[in-house]
Amino acid sequence: MTGSPSRRRRDPQPASRGGELALIAGAAVLLLLALAALTGLGAAAALFGGGWVWPATQDGTGEVLGGLLSGQPGRGLPLRLQDRLPGPGAVYSTVAVATLLAAALATAGGVLFWRYHLPTDARRGMATRAEAAQVLGRGRLRAARTILRPDLYRSSRGRPR
Repeated sequence: MTGSPSRRRRDPQPASRGGELALIAGAAVLLLLALAALTGLGAAAALFGGGWVWPATQDGTGEVLGGLLSGQPGRGLPLRLQDRLPGPGAVYSTVAVATLLAAALATAGGVLFWRYHLPTDARRGMATRAEAAQVLGRGRLRAARTILRPDLYRSSRGRPR
């Protein structure tokens, strides 16, 4: 009877199988780094060169990123935009600052998400005092206090006479 659809076990979160979430997170990090590098290139041209530059097409974006990675900032840009770029030192300094700023903002966003958006039990893994009192009742908690918190309450058996 393993073939019947009603008897098969279903995964309530199918996106968590096989590392799809890790793949999505890795792609998001790569996209963030690429955008930060392009923004750093544009900012370097705006601050130290002849004005803002940005790749005109999606194909140009890949060439510009390849040029940054291979040590040729400006490769893939039209000649009129290549003339606006400052020297490689200014370009790579600004790209590094933009990348660090993007990483800091992403980290701060992740911390804020973790702290304020996730449920309390997902963050700490334990019930609050109010939740424990609601489920067990104060009398049962008081009776089990030596088991629950042996660091605060000693049992009558463990005390010397």
